[in-house]
Amino acid sequence: MSSDGKTIVAFGKCTDYDPSAVEAAVRAAVDAVGGIGAFVQPGQSVLLKPNLLTDADPDAAITTHPEIVRAAIRLVQEAGGVCRVGDSPASVIKHERVWERTGMRALCEEEGVELITLEQGGAREFREERQVFDIARRVLDADVVINLPKVKTHVMTSFTCAVKNIYGCVPGMAKAGLHKQYFNAADFGRVVAAIYGVVRPALTIADGVVGMTGNGPSSGQPTAMGFVAASADGVALDRCLCRSLRLDPRAVPYLPVLRRRGVGEHDERRIHVIGADLDSLLNRPVALPNTLRTRLIPSWLGRLFAPLLWCRPTFSDNCVYCGLCVRTCPADALTQEKGEKPVLAPKQCIECCCCHEVCPAKAVDMQLSRMFQRLVDHDKCLR
Repeated sequence: MSSDGKTIVAFGKCTDYDPSAVEAAVRAAVDAVGGIGAFVQPGQSVLLKPNLLTDADPDAAITTHPEIVRAAIRLVQEAGGVCRVGDSPASVIKHERVWERTGMRALCEEEGVELITLEQGGAREFREERQVFDIARRVLDADVVINLPKVKTHVMTSFTCAVKNIYGCVPGMAKAGLHKQYFNAADFGRVVAAIYGVVRPALTIADGVVGMTGNGPSSGQPTAMGFVAASADGVALDRCLCRSLRLDPRAVPYLPVLRRRGVGEHDERRIHVIGADLDSLLNRPVALPNTLRTRLIPSWLGRLFAPLLWCRPTFSDNCVYCGLCVRTCPADALTQEKGEKPVLAPKQCIECCCCHEVCPAKAVDMQLSRMFQRLVDHDKCLR
């Protein structure tokens, strides 16, 4: 908190992943929100939770860059904390491949910290209002959770950073199960909000040096953003980044839910931003998901015209026939013959975008129905 009681969100300028530049920017941002000693005490166990969605090279801007994680490790060790790095990547991709391709294995070996998968150690079930979900015990057993998300736009939730990254605390196939159970954006937003409300990381350090825009979280465009950001309140941090991206927070399904539940700071008048002018942080308009306007369609209208309002995957000639989309689909809506593109059973599709997330070739596009597209176009005209 600042001296006037406002929530602090701090930005540090950083234009590339040079290790010394990243460490300086992370240190400056964390110092501005109270310093690492305000979050980590000597002897405490600390879980660093990056975004390790899939087995992507760090330059693809899909996962948190290892230099951001390195800087966080060093701060925690300076404070006397006992550090681990852990996540639960997409279940259809072998963890060993994720650790190698993202650079996390090499990093953790260099820094002498343990790299863990959140599937090991079991999970605990939680019930929050109507949402039921599991959280990995390795998360719950940590004295301190430090959240290390990547700044990205997202075809299902419009945006992913501090709050959405905590969804990775749900282990393994349980994530796919939640997609199947809470399959529309509004319901999924409620369960994401509930998970964040339970975990509540002590500190968030966001990787916005190079983020992703357009149809993220894995098929968008790497976009130079030039910053790292830190806050004890991930909701406030997400709210600030929505403004920088010119993104309506109402289109991010978990933010209105968290606001109603009183979790985090949503009022910009009560957020003290250090080190950046939010209106010029990204000095040019950026590409947003092609599904963005669909998230602003009232839920009652979506339910009324559900058979006519859909957003389903199509498969381009970029397809490499790897079958990851088929194996990750929680609704078993995809089938595939060897050497051919997947085939969708439209009535089984729950529009969860899981196939889009794991595709390594950017071959999956989420296509709107004709009526949905007309509503979106009408909405654009009104705005």
